Amino acid sequence: MRHIKTVSTLFYLLVLIFSVSRADGAGWVPRLSGVTSADMIGLWGSSTSDVFAVGKKGTILHYDGAAWISMSTGVSADLWAVWGKSGQDVYAVGDGGVVLHFNGKEWDSLPCGTDAQLLGIWGTPEGLFVVGSGGTILHYDGKKWEMMESGTPSNLWAVWGSSSSDVFAVGDEGVILHYDGHGWAPMRSGTSHQFLGVWGSSENDVFAVGYRGAIHHYDGKGWVPMNSGALADFWSVWGSSGNDVYAVGSGGTVLHWDGTSWTRMASGTSTDLWGIWGSSTGNVFAAGSGGLLLQLEGSGTSGTAPREPGDLWAVWGSSNRHVFAVGSGGMILHHDGRGWNRMNSNCTARLMGVWGTSENDVFAVGARGIILHFDGTEWKQMTSGTQLDLYSVWGFSPRDVYAVGSEGGILHYDGSTWTRMTVNTQAGLMGIWGRNENDLYAVGSGSTILHLSGEGWRER
Repeated sequence: MRHIKTVSTLFYLLVLIFSVSRADGAGWVPRLSGVTSADMIGLWGSSTSDVFAVGKKGTILHYDGAAWISMSTGVSADLWAVWGKSGQDVYAVGDGGVVLHFNGKEWDSLPCGTDAQLLGIWGTPEGLFVVGSGGTILHYDGKKWEMMESGTPSNLWAVWGSSSSDVFAVGDEGVILHYDGHGWAPMRSGTSHQFLGVWGSSENDVFAVGYRGAIHHYDGKGWVPMNSGALADFWSVWGSSGNDVYAVGSGGTVLHWDGTSWTRMASGTSTDLWGIWGSSTGNVFAAGSGGLLLQLEGSGTSGTAPREPGDLWAVWGSSNRHVFAVGSGGMILHHDGRGWNRMNSNCTARLMGVWGTSENDVFAVGARGIILHFDGTEWKQMTSGTQLDLYSVWGFSPRDVYAVGSEGGILHYDGSTWTRMTVNTQAGLMGIWGRNENDLYAVGSGSTILHLSGEGWRER
């Protein structure tokens, strides 16, 4: 079982950025803040300026883009993991069945019906998966907790999924479990090494890390050991894409995967690192013993947009800390108030329109009927039901959104599905805006202007 070393000397919280050799100019830069000496174990954030770190003795810290601040939790139990749906909907788990929920203002305890040691958490908008000691797996649908049958007595240390029906849990003795939406089943890992972290870019690209340099990869068919070139114990793994993955562990070890090989990065510390999370390729955080927190900043954190190949077609933002720009090749850039960073869109189609109701509810549309949705954590493709090029998107609420495109295409989203609306034109429609659902305008080629009223779409 993993044990956290007792730190007898008092450390001030360090946020360090050390020089490393990266082709993109990324580097670690030192920052100092006297906040805590507690071991920090888990990390998660909604953006580079909204990061949560959890650790020993009920410690939770929050980073607002400028400084780390200690938060009041009301508990003294060790906290092992943190995950959120948004910056106003965050969960932390720990010893003795402790579950905490942050509503954007304060942390409250959330009874879950067990006193097991809870070690990992991950979720979707539909619910949470929590894993822990003795094979504990819990599911929370937002109203009630359910104890799931794991089929193993082994401690489970981490959980991650690509969807609510494709979830992986890893633990002691080489245990890897998979959930398909109906039940948990063991997977063949080919090792007895303890796994402590799991993350993936898709259902066919998953990484598990653990003791004695163990890193295994799942390609959708089976788990295969990778050559890490290290003997350190790895406790956490995270990436911005399948070709940009980080693993952290004992002795300050940080490895980076570029899609071809794992290489060691100079962290500048020998302190054990327990957790890692990032918002993009150039902005990554790591947490460790004695209150140590590291931040990796890339060259794309200046006030101007990073030099990305291709064109940008549209921009929308909820505030000066949440601005989204979309363009060719599936490019999505996000500005967090300090700089632009590329996001993982999981697509290569040209994106031509973007709009949202908040920073945690953003829609992007583009070529061949592509529609993407961002929930504050990741971009996912939606089923549009069309192959038409879509040029613009706009709406009144998360359950009342419109997209327009080629051949008179107008789609409506009701919060569940996209459906095509009846329009008496074949003109390409380039823009859409309205005051309410009975007063909506769409414009396009050939000076086309359409108006939606209670009688449907009419040309004006």
